[in-house]
Amino acid sequence: MIELPLPAQVERQLTRTSLRDVPMLRGVPRAQDDNGTDVVMVSGFFGTKEDFRELLCLLARAGCRGWAYDYRGQLGPASQDLEYTIAHMAEDLLAVIRTAGSGRPVHLVGHCLGGFVARTAAVSEPDLARSLTLVACGPSMRDRKHKSMLSGLAQLHANGGTIALWPLVKALLAENDTIMREFWHTKLSSMNPRWVTGTAESMADELDRSAELTAAGIRSLVVHGKRDRRLWSADAYEEMARRLGARRVVIERASHSPNMEQPALLAEALLEFWRACRRDEQLVAAR
Repeated sequence: MIELPLPAQVERQLTRTSLRDVPMLRGVPRAQDDNGTDVVMVSGFFGTKEDFRELLCLLARAGCRGWAYDYRGQLGPASQDLEYTIAHMAEDLLAVIRTAGSGRPVHLVGHCLGGFVARTAAVSEPDLARSLTLVACGPSMRDRKHKSMLSGLAQLHANGGTIALWPLVKALLAENDTIMREFWHTKLSSMNPRWVTGTAESMADELDRSAELTAAGIRSLVVHGKRDRRLWSADAYEEMARRLGARRVVIERASHSPNMEQPALLAEALLEFWRACRRDEQLVAAR
C-alpha cells in the first residue's frame, strides 16, 4: 500500500503486542516539550491510521505522545481464524494500549466505529483509560437508517467489494493529488470483505453504553462536525453528551471527519479537555 508523506514529529513503526505485529503511526514530542500525556487513536470504518497523521503532529508539538494503528484483518487477504467484531477489536486495542503506553492509562480518541471500539475497551478496563473522546460517534446504530446503511455495507463484496465506492471517493479528492488518489484506491481495493461484513454486523448490534461509561467513572468528550448529520443528528449528540455528563464540542467547517477536515480545531478541543482531566486528577489526588 502506498505510504502517504508524514508531517514533522510523526513516524512509522511496527509494534509487537501480545496479539500481533501492529503497523502504527507515532507522534513524537521533542524531549523538552514532553508532558507525559499518552494518546491512542482509533479510526473509523473506512479509516486507517493515516487519518490521524496531521492530528498526531499537532499533539506532538503540544507535548503529547500519540499512536494510531490499523485494525487487524481490515486490509489484505482474509484470515479464517479471526472474528471481525467490536469486542475482538477492543481486545486488540487494549493490547496496543498496554504496549504503546507501557501499561500507563491513555487518553482514547475514537472516530465513528473507533468510538465504539474505544468505549468497549474503556468499559472493559477503565483503569487503562484516562479519558474517552467520541469523534463523530453517536450512542448506537440501531435506528432504521443505520440498519439500512450497514446492510448495504455488508453486501458490498457481492458487488465488487469496497472498490465499488471508488467513484464516490474519487469525486472528493483533488484531481492533481495523485498520492492521495492512489492511496485511497489501494485502500479500497485491498479491504478485506469479511472484515467489512463482520464489522457491519457487529456495529448493528451495538447498544447505547453511556450508562456503563458513567458508572465506570470515565471522563468523556463528544465531538462532531457542524455539518455532520449523516449518521446522528445534533440532538442525538447533545443527548448522549448529557447522559455522559460530558461537554459537546461542535467543530466548524467540518462534517463527519473533523480529524482530517479540521485537525487544528480538534487538537485545540482535545488539549483543553485533557487539561481539565488533569486538574480533576490533581484534585482527587489532593484529597
